[in-house]
Amino acid sequence: MLTDNATPFSAIGFEQWHRDGPTMAVVAVRGSFLVGPGGALELAETQQIVLADEFAGDPQKSPLVRLSDLVPFKPGTDVTFLGSAHAPQGQPLASISAALSIAGRRVEICATGPRQWRAVQDSWILSEPEPVDVVPVCYTLASGGRIIGDPEGTVDPRNPIGPGLIDPDVTPRNRDFPAPRLFNSRDPLHDDFARPPRPAGLGPMAPWWAARQNHAGTYDDAWKDKTHPRLPADFDYRFYNCAHPYLILPGHLSGGALLELENLSPAGREHIVLPAEVPVARFSYTDGREVEVALNFFGCRP
Repeated sequence: MLTDNATPFSAIGFEQWHRDGPTMAVVAVRGSFLVGPGGALELAETQQIVLADEFAGDPQKSPLVRLSDLVPFKPGTDVTFLGSAHAPQGQPLASISAALSIAGRRVEICATGPRQWRAVQDSWILSEPEPVDVVPVCYTLASGGRIIGDPEGTVDPRNPIGPGLIDPDVTPRNRDFPAPRLFNSRDPLHDDFARPPRPAGLGPMAPWWAARQNHAGTYDDAWKDKTHPRLPADFDYRFYNCAHPYLILPGHLSGGALLELENLSPAGREHIVLPAEVPVARFSYTDGREVEVALNFFGCRP
């Protein structure tokens, strides 16, 4: 348990079984800041630990917006963004290019206005996007979702909440369907509905999405009988990383890293220097030992 918190941030201490050994003591700290003019940071008045994953609505149909802080370890740093792509100077465009850069990693996305897969001669063609000035950067607009018309309700495990995918074997003919409006600039939307791009986005992913589920391990009778309550031997701690795979940075960020946003706010371009403060935890053990360690930087969300 956490007996004292001398920082201005929210914090919690807890214990969890290590996959390969005994229980481990964990301290998690969450710091919240307000971004002011020029990217200046000001400590937010409200500092609050998140005890459970939070979603925008129904977890099966809406995006994850905040990850629980009850996470024992992440092998990499999550960089996530919740917000919208903005057309420069607020002038509506059919397609808006936006980017996020940090620690040598740059991700460029393209967001479009509404567009359709239009039914033509027993098939579908992609319509031109309508001009817009703001597009939510949300997985509900990225490639994925249910297989339209599938009687089993099958969804794309990479992004279960997208607008839907066309399968000519089950999708009703002679009907229009919404097309994806968000994609990575390196993996654009094709005119061929049978070649959907990989799901794109900047937000966190839920635990049951493929990018995380692939690291969850095997929970079978053998695990239940021989290993429980420990994690299965094939569990990979990358499961706890929730960012899109292209925004999971290797290792852990150091304080003072520069975050650059392009067309992800009405300002157009923003530069934010992440806090340089590094909290230090002191662990006291029942055998009298005391260990002091600097905490790892596991994630940031502008």
